[in-house]
Amino acid sequence: MGTLTLVRHGQASYGAAEYDRLSERGVEQARALGRRWAEARFTPDAIYTGPMRRQLDTATHAVVAAADAGHPLPAPTVLDGLAEYPAFELLGRFMPQFVRDYPELRALLDGTATPADRHALMDRGFWLVIDAWTRDQLDCGDIETFGAFVARVGAAMARMTSSHAGGGARIAAVTSGGPIGVALKLALGLDAMATVNHWRLVRNASVTELLWRSKQPGALPSYSTGGAPANASAFVGELSLLGFNHIDHLPAELHTFR
Repeated sequence: MGTLTLVRHGQASYGAAEYDRLSERGVEQARALGRRWAEARFTPDAIYTGPMRRQLDTATHAVVAAADAGHPLPAPTVLDGLAEYPAFELLGRFMPQFVRDYPELRALLDGTATPADRHALMDRGFWLVIDAWTRDQLDCGDIETFGAFVARVGAAMARMTSSHAGGGARIAAVTSGGPIGVALKLALGLDAMATVNHWRLVRNASVTELLWRSKQPGALPSYSTGGAPANASAFVGELSLLGFNHIDHLPAELHTFR
């Protein structure tokens, strides 16, 4: 049985013009993770990372911090399937519609919202859009659907585990809250809304661990931008949740959700 360690990226630059980069706190979170891996002598057979800058930089800072502590780790391998769901594309297309259609969001249109209210209303609007996307209530067109997102992440997990099929293999992957939620879905049989409710809880630079046993050798599942998800769990194999959302490697001042 192998171990799959999933790490959410460090804090990104929320509210900045360029969100997809680590904040100073995010860099410190990533380095704290690397130091803990060095202290624990954690040496995975491979480290994977999603292609987003905040994911790749988290992996890189962790590896460098471990090396600085005298514990070299494998160089991260980029795996596109570990990218986050298309939040900004969804917001850009659907948020104006939701602001018009939901009375509680009207203050965003008429200019009466205070800065604090605007932040809360934007957050409310964000989750209205994501909930509708999860329920397949949006005409996504060329934007990835929830089902395609699940299939894409499942295919990425299958690719990682099939590449290290020997007993006792250890894999680490730096990704985002959404893919970690999909991993829980595959392990625990969560429905769509429970999957989203779990990924909303994933903290920056947290560690989630799963045990896996290969079940089906052969061709890997594919995914597309639409349609029903592939039966990725049949390819990933048997998954069991070992630990979720651990942040004991982070001091209190580095505890963040975003």
